[in-house]
Amino acid sequence: MSDLISPGQRIRHYRMLLGMTQKALGIAAGFPPETADIRIAQYESGARTPKHDLLCTLAEVLGVSPSVLDIPRIKSREELNRLLFALEDEYSLTVTITENNERSICNGK
Repeated sequence: MSDLISPGQRIRHYRMLLGMTQKALGIAAGFPPETADIRIAQYESGARTPKHDLLCTLAEVLGVSPSVLDIPRIKSREELNRLLFALEDEYSLTVTITENNERSICNGK
């Protein structure tokens, strides 16, 4: 699954993996049965964006970490550099920062 997809698309992906309907997910997340499917459809389509607390609830129901559903917010170049180097350490990647500030990431062995 691509890392660049929206939280709604991620919710849909994991819901489908579990074979859940939108209504079942909505009810499990605490929405009233009358509107549960509509609310989940709104999140999956991108018409609405779930707040952090709801994202955590949906992640719990789907059996995944909340970070799997969320898009990381990188606020500065320094924060991006820390993230790239953490990825390098965690996943044996090689991060190269060139003089013109271009970056490349290669899979390690």
